[in-house]
Amino acid sequence: MTGQGMTEFLVVAPLLLFFGFVTVQFVLLYQAKSTLDVAVLEAAREGAVNHGSMDVMQAGLARGLAPLYARSADATGVQSALLAARRAVGEAVSIEIVSPTAAMMRDFARPRVYPAEGVTHDEIPNDMLMYRDTAHGAESDVNVQDANLLKLHVHYCFDLIVPVANKVLYYATNVIGDIATNGVFSREPAEANVDAYGSPKRPDSLCRTTLADGWQRQRWPVALESEAVVRMQSPFRVEAANEVHATAGR
Repeated sequence: MTGQGMTEFLVVAPLLLFFGFVTVQFVLLYQAKSTLDVAVLEAAREGAVNHGSMDVMQAGLARGLAPLYARSADATGVQSALLAARRAVGEAVSIEIVSPTAAMMRDFARPRVYPAEGVTHDEIPNDMLMYRDTAHGAESDVNVQDANLLKLHVHYCFDLIVPVANKVLYYATNVIGDIATNGVFSREPAEANVDAYGSPKRPDSLCRTTLADGWQRQRWPVALESEAVVRMQSPFRVEAANEVHATAGR
């Protein structure tokens, strides 16, 4: 019986260990998604009071994501986490402004002169919204009140770091590899002369890594997405939304 029990343990133990790794990785994914939701809301709030500035929204998103990169609670750790988050925003994040759209700008944007600065900006009016005309724009089919809603869609690449589980989840997410009849990879799909990314059937152009780099670093990125909607507290400007500077250097 002792030998039988040992044999059963040797069969079951690797599976239990694997499921334990997967559980830990999913907990980290849940933490990252919750942090991302808060960070995107912070980015949207920053954009709402800064004319929809992309540069400012990237900085706000980095501050919100900083807890994911924190390794110590002292001042040095906080600064290091913020720098790491800024690098991540610059390299592994895309921020899409879903609203206001180009059609909304064409319908409602008006030139406004700022004498103190000596400049003129085309912007969607933000003052006295409750008293403005509620007629819908010809192109956007929304009114000026709805054109003042800032909606962001963020695509964030989160690195899976739990051994074994990270590679399995990355391969499964991107649908990489030939699966044998027994459910195991029949071969390593990395063929340098074909596709170093493993010829994924569901590729993510932002959240991808060459299989060689993934094996070396044991960090495999997967996409997390989040959205936030806030009302503009300043006039929206297209030129501000197109301002993108080097986030890592801020």
